[in-house]
Amino acid sequence: MDAGRCHPTARTWSFPPSDRPSLGEGLQRANLRELAARPERFEHHLLVIARIANAQLELVTASEPLAFAHRNISDEYAVALATGDAAIDGFPFLTLLSDYQSGADVGRLRHRVGQLVLHPDGFLHWPGRLRPPFRPMAFPPDMRRAGLSLVFCASESPSAGDRPLFVSEGLEAEAKSYRPEPVPFLLADLMRERERTVARVGHANMDLVLAPTRLAPPRGGYVILLDARAPHAATDIVFIPAGAELAGDGIERALVVTSEKEETAAPPPPSWKALPDPPFDPFEAAPRAGLPFERDRLRVSESGADTVRIAIDESEAEVPRYWLARMLFRLALHDYRLGYLETYGGFYYDDRDGRFRLGLRDGASTELTRDELASTIEHLYRAVPPEGYVERL
Repeated sequence: MDAGRCHPTARTWSFPPSDRPSLGEGLQRANLRELAARPERFEHHLLVIARIANAQLELVTASEPLAFAHRNISDEYAVALATGDAAIDGFPFLTLLSDYQSGADVGRLRHRVGQLVLHPDGFLHWPGRLRPPFRPMAFPPDMRRAGLSLVFCASESPSAGDRPLFVSEGLEAEAKSYRPEPVPFLLADLMRERERTVARVGHANMDLVLAPTRLAPPRGGYVILLDARAPHAATDIVFIPAGAELAGDGIERALVVTSEKEETAAPPPPSWKALPDPPFDPFEAAPRAGLPFERDRLRVSESGADTVRIAIDESEAEVPRYWLARMLFRLALHDYRLGYLETYGGFYYDDRDGRFRLGLRDGASTELTRDELASTIEHLYRAVPPEGYVERL
């Protein structure tokens, strides 16, 4: 990848040679590091890079913790991928699982690069949750670095079904329950596990394969290379159309995602070639909006340099400006189709039943039309960030 076209937070990553020969036979290949290192990308953008039956693969990169707890529309699996930067690849991660109704933590997962984690349907998950006062991370000039993750989830709302649940040998202490009832844990060390199905979403399976002779899924599929040598590279993604095959030469470990029904895997989406335009200008590219703001029963007003006050009817909360702005932009970036999100202070967004609600945990909520929601989110995004806030890092 041309260093001049690399995102600043990815400039220490390793990239494959630019002159590799094509794979041929209708196969298509991209490298996930290259897709995520494009300078115009945003942090924590769940970019769809593949569709298989009613499931999809998403690519996400970030240099700071997630701004919110998330309840997706299905089981969701995430694996941090190697970047080639030893410092980033050695970083430990912590994901907390919480009860959706009460918000109480029910378990935690400590994990690292190359380890697949389940965010189980019906629970909130929050990677990298901060403690009060929730200050954003401060980086010296030019020292911010991003990690890279792959997400496997549904494009609609299937039931959890017969999913694999296990913790790889040696990682038992890294999956801890905080309650007597079972917590559905999956923590798979993809760099040490045997061949097996490691994830299942809707009608799609994700299988870990080791040193295959050939890969030829009958209905096509996607292969993500975890450990590979020439002509391949780690973090390559290869689309295999129905009827084609990928030779196994150079593949040591890979994830293969295929459909167990009759649907064929869809060809690579436009995101392999270009990133979608953002829904509106990032904060630093347009004038700041003002507070207070009122829409129906929702009121947002100044509170302090680092927080705003959000009120709905008699319910109110102090919400950190920085993390609220991060969440608001991602709502719009994902076209208001994210399920349930809740940031610090208990302010939440919910679209899981096709309606659009903003609310406060243990308090009131308000329902908006799609147009009302879009204008509300854009105004608040322009109004709430703290001084010095930027979206493009």
